Amino acid sequence: MKRSLPGLRIIALIAICPIILSARAGTQEAAPGSVPEKDRTAVLDSRDYLQRLEKLGFAGAVLVARNGALLLAEGYGLADRERGLPWTPATVSSIGSITKQFTAAAILKLEEEVRLRVTDPISSYFKDVPADKAGITLHHLLTHSSGLLDPEEIGDYDPIGREDYVRKVLAQKLAFPPGGGYEYANANFSLLGVIIEQLSGGSYESYLHEKLFLPCGMRETGTLLPRWGEGRTAQGYRGPQRWGTILERPFDKDGPYWALRANGGIHSTCNDMFLWARALMEGKILSPESMKKYWTPHVSEGGDTFYGYGWSIGTAPGGLKVVTHHGGNGIFFADMAMVPDAGLVIFLMTNVVADVPGANALLDKIRGRFLSGRPFPEIPAAKAVPEDILKSLTGTYVLAEDGGRIDVAVEGRGLVLEPTGQKAFSLLHSVEAVTPGRFERLNRLMDRIIAANRIGDFRPLSEVYGGRVPVDRLRERWREITGTIEERNGRILRHEILGTARTTERDETVVRFVCEKGSAERTYVWAADQEASLMGMSMRGLPVRLRFVPEGGTAFASWDGGLRPSKRLRFEPDAEDRMTLNLGAEGPAAVRK
Repeated sequence: MKRSLPGLRIIALIAICPIILSARAGTQEAAPGSVPEKDRTAVLDSRDYLQRLEKLGFAGAVLVARNGALLLAEGYGLADRERGLPWTPATVSSIGSITKQFTAAAILKLEEEVRLRVTDPISSYFKDVPADKAGITLHHLLTHSSGLLDPEEIGDYDPIGREDYVRKVLAQKLAFPPGGGYEYANANFSLLGVIIEQLSGGSYESYLHEKLFLPCGMRETGTLLPRWGEGRTAQGYRGPQRWGTILERPFDKDGPYWALRANGGIHSTCNDMFLWARALMEGKILSPESMKKYWTPHVSEGGDTFYGYGWSIGTAPGGLKVVTHHGGNGIFFADMAMVPDAGLVIFLMTNVVADVPGANALLDKIRGRFLSGRPFPEIPAAKAVPEDILKSLTGTYVLAEDGGRIDVAVEGRGLVLEPTGQKAFSLLHSVEAVTPGRFERLNRLMDRIIAANRIGDFRPLSEVYGGRVPVDRLRERWREITGTIEERNGRILRHEILGTARTTERDETVVRFVCEKGSAERTYVWAADQEASLMGMSMRGLPVRLRFVPEGGTAFASWDGGLRPSKRLRFEPDAEDRMTLNLGAEGPAAVRK
């Protein structure tokens, strides 16, 4: 065990440093010298990247294994800030929708026991199935191709029982006829959980515990049955605020209520998920016939991936099959991927995805490094800088070109910059240069579109969508957007175009709606390779303020949680000894007033 900052870190690093993680029963460790050079290098690169990420706020655990042997199992940051408890590979946390792969495996196990067939219609298990849903089979539920939707009025922790939940789901209008498309809906797997309980005569969790978890040695996976002990469970956080755990939310006596049961709610550890992955890849859980169904790319998800049974199936460079799934609730996030033909397993979990949203793509970065040697993206190498130096850099910096300004203030251990004026906005947020005049044209176009929307004319908006979206749908969506804004802030009085910036292979325009009791921003996204082609609205949005972390002295780099590339910032005096702010090579320096 080594001491590092922040927190106490538990490390299992094969063939690079001594093994110091307590191996679970049956866990195979790679012998020194047995790991290929490319994997040893990938482990070192991964550790360096994750340590940098930890200094930027990441907290969680990451595991990588090859051919049944651990390469990396390490915790970063704190799982419980109040108690000062670090993340380790044995920390218990929510795995969200990764639960679905357990539900699918349980259904296939029941098929092996000749208790059901995946071709069975749901009418074999539920009474009074409406005529439009009579053609839904278990296969459709397993692949999100049933057309079922989640009842919007039921939240994950709402106390709804089994029969009431089934009735509400089956009363919903279908998105499409059974087998006629793909629509990810938790309700599909909750209904499968009902079937598991009906056929097993016990709770959903008890069947998984007996048939899946214990045979793999997974004694730390479940919801209510494991005996984790005090201080083992990660707490969730949003900024400085403690969110707590899913286990603190309302539960039924034998597990989650039905909006969450069998589609989410399971908790596990890196150690246990490694045992699960190894058992699957070694064929110790399901028969070859079942595994074929489990990992077959049954239904297109709409891009270059397909849904199997509780898994998303894709292809890595070189044509290797990748089976993966993630899960989260905006606070907790877990991600898992297996590349069977490469013997590769990666699993990670975090409790701070609200503040480090780039963690959603972290597994893909690690997988790319181990599979194809793809380097990690550059991120800031954060260093501590005395607060008096940070304060000496604050103030208002003015652009000579148009009088736009950038306000600099201290926030935490770094700086936060806020632009005023469209030129300043583009300078602060753009990660690359664009054709001169492009941002100005998009700003003017967006101003005309919003002005037209406000008087009920949606033709300009329809034109930039290329006619792909019906005007009636645009009108309905506008009412939803403005209704949400006015509910929180009062009547909209006017709008402002704050500016446009080139981010990751797209342009983003931020519109501010000034209301009676405040304001709200919405971000519109344009295709970067076309003149005026609107892609839609950004769910996350482009925040107006941008955080910068010190890299030493007066050098800084932006950090928005990993969503967009970092920008370099430096402060230096000009020829007249005035402090200037310089953002890379994108444009002129701003001078402090």
